Amino acid sequence: MKKIIVSSLLITQLFTANVFADNELKTSDVFVTATRTPIAKNNVIADTTTISEAEIERAGLSSLTELLQRQPSIEINNNGGQGKVSTFGIRGTSSTHSIVLIDGIRINAATSGFTALENIPLSQIEKIEILRGPASSLYGPDAIGGVIQIFTKKGLEGFKPYIGIGYGRYNTSSLQTGLRGGDSKTSYAINFSGTKTDGFSAFVPNSLSSANSLNLDKDGYKNYGLTTSLNHKINENYEVNFQYLLTRAKNKYDNAAANLSPGIDFRNTAKNEAYALSLNAQINSSWKSSIKISRGIDEYLDKQLYDWNFYTFIAQNNLYKTTQDQLTWQNNIQLSKGSLTFLYDRLEQKIKTTEYYQKNKRVNNGFMVGYSLTENKHNFQTNIRKDFNSNYDDSLTGNLGYAYMINQNWTFATSAGTAFVSPTFNFAYATADPDALGNADLKPEKSKNIEASIRYKDETRALSFTAFDNEIRDFIIYTYGMTPQSTMNLNKAKIQGLSLSGSQFIGHFQISGSVTNQSPKNEDTEKYLPYRSNLLGNINLNYFIGNWNFGVENTGSGIRYDDKANTRKINGYILTNFVADYKFSDQLKINLRLNNALDKDYTINIEGNPNTPYGFKYQTPGRSLFANLHYDF
Repeated sequence: MKKIIVSSLLITQLFTANVFADNELKTSDVFVTATRTPIAKNNVIADTTTISEAEIERAGLSSLTELLQRQPSIEINNNGGQGKVSTFGIRGTSSTHSIVLIDGIRINAATSGFTALENIPLSQIEKIEILRGPASSLYGPDAIGGVIQIFTKKGLEGFKPYIGIGYGRYNTSSLQTGLRGGDSKTSYAINFSGTKTDGFSAFVPNSLSSANSLNLDKDGYKNYGLTTSLNHKINENYEVNFQYLLTRAKNKYDNAAANLSPGIDFRNTAKNEAYALSLNAQINSSWKSSIKISRGIDEYLDKQLYDWNFYTFIAQNNLYKTTQDQLTWQNNIQLSKGSLTFLYDRLEQKIKTTEYYQKNKRVNNGFMVGYSLTENKHNFQTNIRKDFNSNYDDSLTGNLGYAYMINQNWTFATSAGTAFVSPTFNFAYATADPDALGNADLKPEKSKNIEASIRYKDETRALSFTAFDNEIRDFIIYTYGMTPQSTMNLNKAKIQGLSLSGSQFIGHFQISGSVTNQSPKNEDTEKYLPYRSNLLGNINLNYFIGNWNFGVENTGSGIRYDDKANTRKINGYILTNFVADYKFSDQLKINLRLNNALDKDYTINIEGNPNTPYGFKYQTPGRSLFANLHYDF
């Protein structure tokens, strides 16, 4: 911990207190995810970030993964370009340790635990909320690292169609169009997007491998997405909402064992679907109640299957499909002092696969009670939740948070919380791969986290400094091919860290950024956990003049390791992007981006050992120019 503190202090000295500010200054003042109810951002105790619609538009043809990569304390992995499997970790936790919600709906794969971020189009997103820290006392299993909630574009008053087109390197093209409208009682939205790219070889060439020449082709990607929503106020006390999301993708990728089946062109298709119906009611002046039923579907279909009898791939479909049915009943009661929240949550997970799993379904029932109070300079929040899982022991989690407003600018906040993650179906029940058998004896991972923050905010600047200490018992770690049972619980993992973020407006300039210094380690060996860096961050400069907005984005990460023994090193990187926006009129605007402007050759993920005939590095995009034109009718 001492090394972390010293490093962070040195980093802090590179900037004055006026340099940093919060990227939420220009966004809505409401935050939902930290309490499951809309509250003012100034009253949020947790460590959070909001990505506004303006920031999403400024990302242009970037992917959702690339946008998240530029947020505080988030690391990403990607398997070789647009449309390839992409994962993330918050504050050094695993990719299975955080929940991704789309309008409150889970759409992750219960087999791998991953959410298909690579297939969610940015053009259909209105806002993203990021909650860092344990959240199982609010959301149940899988929230050791935090929660990312994506809000899709909803209806607005009036009649507002729009269209956008984009083009860039790798023959990447994009179309975005939609309609948002409504009146005081009814609002509606329908949004459509399509993306196509020729891509590049997902693997960096490895002349040592006999599969090298078969993996040098371009790995293209196609995606289209659709979201719709309908909201109707029945009267002043009742309203009903319907929402729907669909994404479909076709993808080519590389395989380190391609030489075993030279006639196979490795491909997959994917579908994500979510729909929900909810009823919101104002029962009386102090009691609000809502009930929501939803279904989330993740379907991944490989167009080839590995035949373990003949050690070769055959042209046969290999399906991994997850269906998650969710029911949430939430009641918020306003008291004379503070407010109470009562919640019942039911999650049914079912998988359908070509290969055999020992179990294919499980059910989780959760009951939560929460209390929050804002009184003068004091802000208090506590939650306690009991989860009953059909496959594991019951779990009790809680959170206790307090914030004190020192004056109108400075706030001190602290919290302590517990969380848990149920093992994925792959980790626990898979049977097909003899080198990666599921381990039915795995225990759920359980964490205890404490943190403290000091925050400053005024009209032109903001600063947030957070220290956190997260201890994870029965941490699940997986190393391919180590033993017939290569998934296991460690005794304990410990992640300590400090994060600093903020922004400052100076005339026409805005400078913003974040840095996280962390120590994600296996307590038994003192080795770093795989795919975690001890230092990551970003710094951005924007210049606003007239109808122009010019910017420079810098994102970096330190050294990481691919294995738990820390023998396979992945070098760190710093990326620089240039971005420019021009507003021709209130209706027409253009976004220009030059990503990886310095043409940095870097890697964020590897498969096997790239220094042997049995491994490859995954390739990343080179210098790439993109343009996106948007028109609001």
